[in-house]
Amino acid sequence: MVSNKSLFYLIFILVTFVFSIIGNTQTDVVIVGPDFEQQDYFIEELEAISIKTGYKITYIPLNDVHAYLNNNLNEPDMAILTDIQSLKILGESETLLPVNQFYSQLEIENYSQHLIDLVSSEDNSELYGHWIRLFNNSLIWFNVDRYNQYGAPEFKTFDEIIEFTKENSKEGNELWCLTIDSAENQPLLDYEYGESSGWIISNWLESIVLSNYGPEIYDLWSQNELKFSDQEIILSLLDVGKIIHNENQIFKGKEYFIRSQVSNSPKNLASDSSTCVFSLSGHHSINDFPSDKNFGEDYDFFNFPSDEYSEMVIGFGDTLSLLNYDIPTVEVYKSLISSDFGEVWASKQDTLFISSRSDFNLEAYNNPLASKQFIQIRDSLKSNLFRYDASMLMLNGTGKKILWTSLRKFATLSNDYLPEITEEIDMKIKREIFGK
Repeated sequence: MVSNKSLFYLIFILVTFVFSIIGNTQTDVVIVGPDFEQQDYFIEELEAISIKTGYKITYIPLNDVHAYLNNNLNEPDMAILTDIQSLKILGESETLLPVNQFYSQLEIENYSQHLIDLVSSEDNSELYGHWIRLFNNSLIWFNVDRYNQYGAPEFKTFDEIIEFTKENSKEGNELWCLTIDSAENQPLLDYEYGESSGWIISNWLESIVLSNYGPEIYDLWSQNELKFSDQEIILSLLDVGKIIHNENQIFKGKEYFIRSQVSNSPKNLASDSSTCVFSLSGHHSINDFPSDKNFGEDYDFFNFPSDEYSEMVIGFGDTLSLLNYDIPTVEVYKSLISSDFGEVWASKQDTLFISSRSDFNLEAYNNPLASKQFIQIRDSLKSNLFRYDASMLMLNGTGKKILWTSLRKFATLSNDYLPEITEEIDMKIKREIFGK
């Protein structure tokens, strides 16, 4: 029989052992962020950092990071944010901690001034995060065989593409595979669906504004200081209309273009049954090409053409912010914002990782599609010609709530309605921002 004293010691040893296990497996650093594709590759990066630093790191994916941080639920140590407006709001409310001390001259040189400004406070005295990934939305995809049949033309401006389209498109030989809807067969004239589908047209519009008029005009427009009825935006929308409103230029016609899912464009472009040469869309198209088609052999892309601003890129990205300054968090943060973060991820054959640092090691990429996108973004950063998606920067969410819906309306109607539509946008934005 075991004595009470022996039993006490046995229980004491068992409890001590259990608590020692718990203590040794506790999480030192908690990061919250979105649930995203290739999250497992990101976690591999975290595991490598964990081995290097000796700290256990846990990543918690959330549906709404902003709301989670506002509610202070189990306050994490870091946050990944995909919405630059959220970063500004959370920074100004002091939910996020300033990270000025982690910005050396090297960091500043390897981003761009535009990106630095976006993570800064209104008076530019505080920095609330670092960029860790960027995405390119200024891509013109093409069918390699059909593009080569036309002599693989190189375009210096979008006007040249418009002219090429006009000269070579005809019934039964439409050059563009374009679709804009987020769901199949939405009602054609129901503009309430616009918020979920007009975003892709805003990508085209943003690319045209930047390529034709440069960063100064683009910045005024994205900050709501330039109206939609101003000449630069009117003319840019007319350029969009020269592709989408002219007959026999879009595969399967205008109604299909408006009512078919965005994901159908890459499928159609790569299909042997279409006549398409081009499709204008962003990085997201990577996931929609048929699995039996290969990048570089069946499909490829070039950046949106611009004679004066040839290294321009419209895109968006992910930021990393701090919520406390304890030693484990700071050490892990430094690793995540370093120039070699992402090398494991970049080495994957199917990687979607594009570093936000121009000094990232190009040789880390084993995927020609990703390395090509990185080169475009790297060059745009060095030239300070990377610009964030304007619709995501516009005040009070006007880019999403008003612009996207209005752009679907523009796509559904014609260029004849342009003055009416742009005046309507300006009126709605004025009411949203100034309450008038």
